[in-house]
Amino acid sequence: MTTEFNIYWLPEPDCRRAVAELRRGGITVTGALLTPCQALKASHGTAIHVPPAIWRDMCSRQGSWYRKSGRAGQHMLVTAAPLPGEFEAFRDAVLSVSGFRPDSLPTDAELHRLVAAPEYRNGKPADWEKVKRWDSWLFKAFFTVTGFWRRGDNLARHWLGHRANHANFLARRFTTEIDGEAVAYSVTENARVCSSCAEFFNVVAPKDRKLVRACPGSVTIGGAQRDVYYDVRPRSPARAAPAGRAQDRAR
Repeated sequence: MTTEFNIYWLPEPDCRRAVAELRRGGITVTGALLTPCQALKASHGTAIHVPPAIWRDMCSRQGSWYRKSGRAGQHMLVTAAPLPGEFEAFRDAVLSVSGFRPDSLPTDAELHRLVAAPEYRNGKPADWEKVKRWDSWLFKAFFTVTGFWRRGDNLARHWLGHRANHANFLARRFTTEIDGEAVAYSVTENARVCSSCAEFFNVVAPKDRKLVRACPGSVTIGGAQRDVYYDVRPRSPARAAPAGRAQDRAR
């Protein structure tokens, strides 16, 4: 599996030009068919194109993060190697495997305080928390079959984690220091993550560097690694104040 990805966000005309350039260079360009996380299957011989419609299909509620963002209507291209210089302005972030491991993860009490943070309450899309019965059934079936959930697990049990992970990238309550920058990270294990694509592809908090764990969907459908953090580095990241160890920044 490729361990570093270049993430491009482009208007449709520029995306067509970039696809043509890739094909002229001998790179196969395929489209994501089910979910945005399929873009993680990009390799040195294959680039993945994610059109706007994909964010409305299988993961429609989760895709509300894209639809509310400044990315809405744009196309995403993910490549293993950078595109030629004329497309550099569209290269939004670089995603790579990280060796980061937090000393500990927040307690449920801390996660409850995190989802109450105004940055999350005011920043989340309206559709994100509109969970339907179909969601509960699908999560139960899919996560159990793939081994992420154990007997007795259900969406209600993991809903706090689903919200808290996004909340931390907005509210930045739990961070670690990298090169003098306070970097927010996923605050649960993989089983309690949902729609990590919103952070993988720099939709949420696009100016901030992030350390992201994959949701079960990105592991199963996108081929992301389990129990690994991915480092998402925006091309022009906003610098944050220096911080100490991850738990020292929790507040």
